[in-house]
Amino acid sequence: MSSPAARPTVHRRALLTAVSALAAAGSVFARSALAQTAPLLPPIAPAPPPPPPVPIPPLSASQLALAVRILNAADTHGLPKQHFGVEDGSDRVTEALLRYARMVHVGRLANGDFLNEWGVRPPPYDPRPDMAAAVASDRLGAWLDSLPPPYSGYAALRRGLGAYREIAAKGGWKPIPAGPDFGLGEKGPRAAALRARLAAEDPAVDAAGPAVVDADLQQAIARAQRRLGLKPDALVTAETLAALNQPVGQRVLQIIANLERWRWLPPTMPSTRVQVNSGAAIVTLFQDDRPVLSMKAVSGKPGDETPMLFSKIHSVVLNPPWNVPTTIATKELWPKEKKSPGYLARNGFVVIKTEGGVRLQQKPSKSALGHYKFDFDNPYGVYLHDTPTQSTFNRYGRQASHGCVRLEKPKALAEALLATDPKWTPDAIAAAIDKGDTLRVRLTDQIPVFIFYWTAFASPDGSMNFRSDPYNWDRLLLQRIGVLDAPKA
Repeated sequence: MSSPAARPTVHRRALLTAVSALAAAGSVFARSALAQTAPLLPPIAPAPPPPPPVPIPPLSASQLALAVRILNAADTHGLPKQHFGVEDGSDRVTEALLRYARMVHVGRLANGDFLNEWGVRPPPYDPRPDMAAAVASDRLGAWLDSLPPPYSGYAALRRGLGAYREIAAKGGWKPIPAGPDFGLGEKGPRAAALRARLAAEDPAVDAAGPAVVDADLQQAIARAQRRLGLKPDALVTAETLAALNQPVGQRVLQIIANLERWRWLPPTMPSTRVQVNSGAAIVTLFQDDRPVLSMKAVSGKPGDETPMLFSKIHSVVLNPPWNVPTTIATKELWPKEKKSPGYLARNGFVVIKTEGGVRLQQKPSKSALGHYKFDFDNPYGVYLHDTPTQSTFNRYGRQASHGCVRLEKPKALAEALLATDPKWTPDAIAAAIDKGDTLRVRLTDQIPVFIFYWTAFASPDGSMNFRSDPYNWDRLLLQRIGVLDAPKA
């Protein structure tokens, strides 16, 4: 017999056993009831296998010869032709041509390799169906011709790539020796080195001319400075010397990087558009595909880069207040108020209470945005705007903003964009500005805006222009497409 002290434990165990049995029975009953009332669900079908790749017909002899010729010229697009091995027969040529087609049409970056600020991205492209149709209909040549960007700027860069590779094949150019600034009248070895250097790019310079900076060579210095985005004062300063002494291989790499970015553009551009080059800090308005207004700009400084993007300008804001981004308020404006109490009030800032705390807004009368702001939707919170500070436009390196784009001629741009609205004549715009009230004017037709980053581009006369890669995006892109080695961690 169990001892009296053990009996309660036995009883509890029996009770727990009974409860468990009832629970199990209830669960069985519940499942049975559910089975009687709920419809039977069909089994989940396995995902269908991906469709087989579109078969490409065998290439004819003429198509094979064409394909080999195109692949052997891949380097004229800045593509590595050694990646398209074509010596092993038709099957290898077909696969190589597919790789080439994708690279020349949409570039070499996977979607995950784009920086967040590179908001211009081509859609995925599978060339196989197009190639199969082109081979079957004997239109392979026309299809291949349609793949590169159809823009004169891209074609000009290809010509520039060939020209600078030819310069490199001849030995490139020698650097100009360091020394003090010099210009008209300079004689001797440095003048001779300058003449040889300029002659490598400028056909108007006589490489065999005298070792002196004469009037003709002085003009050539100014031409080179314009191509390099420098002040064309015809003085060989330290800045000009550094730009001229960049090796030809560096210029070739810049062209390759910019060719790659052209492939991110859509296949057609709107004939009316605002085009921003943040690398050169230039803004151009196109109408009927012709530039009708061009101006200097100030784009974002390194660390606050102006992003690349496509959007549409939907509004012109007259006398805009400046809603200060929290980062600028925290890092710059509140410390100035602390250092000099009353700074915010003296400069037209008001403190606005919000649910999350406070924010700063600058009144229209003293706004850092001037009298005009051009709004377009984008995830970066950037826009084009006027500025009361005009001195920055006199600089030749104009990456100095927090990311938005300041305009040298905002009034002219506003008048051009509002010209289709009869209510907003230039006089009406001026009257609204003078009144001082903030007014948002919606455009009757939204205007596409493209912000891009060009550091190598051709002038109308075909001469190549280069900038200093202020954001270091050329080098980063070249690393990500495997042209340059990435830095070691």
